[in-house]
Amino acid sequence: MKILFGVEASYIIQDVPEFMNLIKRETELFDFQQSTFLFEQMAHAEFTRSVLAEAGLFEEFFTLWYIKSGVKGETFDDFAIETDSGFCLFTEFLSAFTITGGSAVDIRMAVYQFQEHLVFTAKDEEVPLVYFSELHLKDLIIGIAEAYDIQVSFLDLDK
Repeated sequence: MKILFGVEASYIIQDVPEFMNLIKRETELFDFQQSTFLFEQMAHAEFTRSVLAEAGLFEEFFTLWYIKSGVKGETFDDFAIETDSGFCLFTEFLSAFTITGGSAVDIRMAVYQFQEHLVFTAKDEEVPLVYFSELHLKDLIIGIAEAYDIQVSFLDLDK
C-alpha cells in the first residue's frame, strides 16, 4: 500500500483540454479517474489544486491509499476509486485492521461476519490481509472480534 493525493476537479474538466494538458505537462500524474487527478507527490497535487482553484474548477483535495489487488465490498464505490492498475481508498472515511490472533475456525467465522461491513479487503502475498470498513463501524468490528474471541489491530491510516 502507498499513499496518493487526489485532486478532484469540476466535472467539466474534460471539456477544458488546455487545463488537462497543462497538468499533464507540469506534473507527474499517477492516474486520472472520475474527474480526479491522482499523484504520488504532494507538490504536484498542490500545483494542480492551485491551477484548478484559480480557474474555478477545484472541488476537493484528499488522501488515498493505493492498493494493487484485493476484493471490493458492497459499498466500495462510495469510498474508493478503481483504476486500471489498482484501487484507491479514501483514508478519511475508513478504518483499516488486520487479524492478529485467534483460532482458525473463529477467524473464519469472524471474517464471514465482517464481510457484510467491509468496503475492501487488500490482498498482498507479503503482508497479512488488511480489511477496510467504514470509520463509524470501528466499534462494531471490535464487537464482532470479541464475540468470536479473535484479536484485531487497527492501522493508523494517517502515516
